[in-house]
Amino acid sequence: MNKIYNMVKEVFPNTEILLIYYGGSKAYGLDDKSSDIDLTVVLDGFKGILHLHIGEYDFFVFSKETFIQRQQFDDSIIAYHRQAADNIMGIYSDEYYLNPKFSDELEKLVNNIDRNFICNFIEALLIYERSKYEINKTSKTHYHLFRLRGMLDHYDRTGIFDLTIDEPWYTTMLDYKSNYKNEKVKKYVDEIQNQLDYLENYRKEMIDNGLG
Repeated sequence: MNKIYNMVKEVFPNTEILLIYYGGSKAYGLDDKSSDIDLTVVLDGFKGILHLHIGEYDFFVFSKETFIQRQQFDDSIIAYHRQAADNIMGIYSDEYYLNPKFSDELEKLVNNIDRNFICNFIEALLIYERSKYEINKTSKTHYHLFRLRGMLDHYDRTGIFDLTIDEPWYTTMLDYKSNYKNEKVKKYVDEIQNQLDYLENYRKEMIDNGLG
């Protein structure tokens, strides 16, 4: 993490680094040799959101304000960023940098995983994945639908919403990720639509049953 910290400091010299942690496949425990290395960066003295590719790293850079807004699913943050808000649940399971001045706020965000968070997360993922499905019915990102389905099954079974993915969705997700570029992926087109509909209905039932 020292190398990454120094890289961020060099690119953003007039800011204070509050938080750096792994996102993407590494955050979800799904990385392999072919995976991108995504990093979420939170800066003080920075405005807005920036996606920056440097070498082998993809940096998703947020101001302190926009990062908190993302975690609160504020509509001012586009669904592309909101649908990654659950990566914060993997922050303590891997290497990360945390500025002590941001520790209290981070703890509040990590501990704010409740029914409202789940409902808002489903909505953000649906907005993003439906838009992708209209353009490309076999986009790589659709593996997140199977990932979330497995997380929700785990939540229904245990009452715990975390990054655990119940079967058969874990195996389905890995198979989809491995085959989204070849002919085998065609068998998933209808299943992807089924998961979009399932998640929509799941969210509706959560709202109907009350989120408090």
